Amino acid sequence: MWQDFANTLNDLNKAYKALIELGKKKRNALVMVDMKTVEALLPEEEKITANIARLEKNRQSILLKMAASSVKLGPESKMEDILSLAPAGKMQEILQKLYAMLQNTVKEAQELSEGNALLIRAAMNAAAFHLNRIGGAAVEPAYGKGGEVVTHRKNFDYKA
Repeated sequence: MWQDFANTLNDLNKAYKALIELGKKKRNALVMVDMKTVEALLPEEEKITANIARLEKNRQSILLKMAASSVKLGPESKMEDILSLAPAGKMQEILQKLYAMLQNTVKEAQELSEGNALLIRAAMNAAAFHLNRIGGAAVEPAYGKGGEVVTHRKNFDYKA
């Protein structure tokens, strides 16, 4: 059971690293406003996230088996509690290293994801600004002081 847990943590770490590499490619494409590359990366991203979800379910099922076999583990148990129950020696050391690596990898993946989300919002705001400038009307509703929707007149010359 402990070996399965270690293998799952290792596989999760590899999957998150693959997601980070893909996220870096996505960031470069977003900076260059290369939407075709972003679209091409989406199926691979979906595949990796599906694999991560599968591995997380596997990890949870292993943890449930451990909790069923140990009185000391429960829903509120922390990873340190679980690691303290691992066989002393090499296995415990390996599990601690894998868990620390996984924590760092997940943190890096979250930071990269937040950065990419910021770039996407900025690109959408820039597109809305240019559409407003070209059309002379707001793409999204604008609100007045009292919260009511303000309508904009159209800047078209029908006499032409």
